[in-house]
Amino acid sequence: MGNSRLKVVIRADASVQIGMGHRVRSEVLAEVFAEQGADIQFVVHVSCADLAKEDDFLFEQESEWHELAQQADVLVLDHYGYDLSAINELFKLNPNLLVLDDNNNRGDFNCRWLLNPLSFRYSETVQFPLTGGQYALLRPQFSKCRIVNPIGRQKLLLTFGGTDPLELTLPFIKSLFKKGFPTEFLLIMVGSGVQDAKEIQDYCRQHHMECQIGVNQVSELMARSRYAISAAGGTLFELACMGVPTHFIQVAENQKNALDEHALLGWCSATNFVDCLPNEQLVLIDRVVDDVMRAWQSDLAECIQVAERCIDGQGAQRVVEAVLASRLIKE
Repeated sequence: MGNSRLKVVIRADASVQIGMGHRVRSEVLAEVFAEQGADIQFVVHVSCADLAKEDDFLFEQESEWHELAQQADVLVLDHYGYDLSAINELFKLNPNLLVLDDNNNRGDFNCRWLLNPLSFRYSETVQFPLTGGQYALLRPQFSKCRIVNPIGRQKLLLTFGGTDPLELTLPFIKSLFKKGFPTEFLLIMVGSGVQDAKEIQDYCRQHHMECQIGVNQVSELMARSRYAISAAGGTLFELACMGVPTHFIQVAENQKNALDEHALLGWCSATNFVDCLPNEQLVLIDRVVDDVMRAWQSDLAECIQVAERCIDGQGAQRVVEAVLASRLIKE
């Protein structure tokens, strides 16, 4: 890169409604770019200011950050709110556009690089498709912590991400307790953005369950886990990397393709909670808990091996290497 530092601009939001997944995986990418000497600028809409960082560029109107986009050596977009025409507009501003995608449902948009950790095929409007589990963006802690003695895996991990927008954590805990799951084997992980975290913590303390809130070293808790109940999203790739068989709870439509692809591999299962009414949720929760308690009693060795083969945690390095190996387009 010579004496000039690569400028990387990343458009990604995080909120209670959106969740933390876009921001977390974009920060993983940002960290690897920074290790290569790049300057990083995150661009965030003001509606998501509560979970923004101090150095983020906040905007109200799209045009407010377009100058930044034009000046970037690499422009990264990780946002479902941009349709085909909006993506193409960004491509006109800067042809060095990397789009993070999950479902390939926005049409044949233009971009230089396309990142999707699922096995989708894209049209020729994508110049360099980076698809499949080898490109999943995971924090370094997962690749470092993934080789653990299975004897240490004694916990059932329950986690619903950074925000748990459907507030499923406490109902699942209560169902497990009601059905007699041994409390000494429960491990509850609560994200820093979960609204009823104190109520969850109080219930766990009352019933002698281990509860961890706002954990940074998520991989260490997963390494102690024999099985998991989890929201889908980015956590799916983390649990696969750590070799934790899981029953996933689908809380958004855009999670379906990932769940379908990985359930077919055999290491996980899933239940759809999208658009469920409160009384329907309780029935589904009890049903999932029954399934999980049966799985808990089974031999999980093969599921663990399948999960570990899916994701190795080196995706961010591969993506940055692919971008830097391409000749950047200068206008």
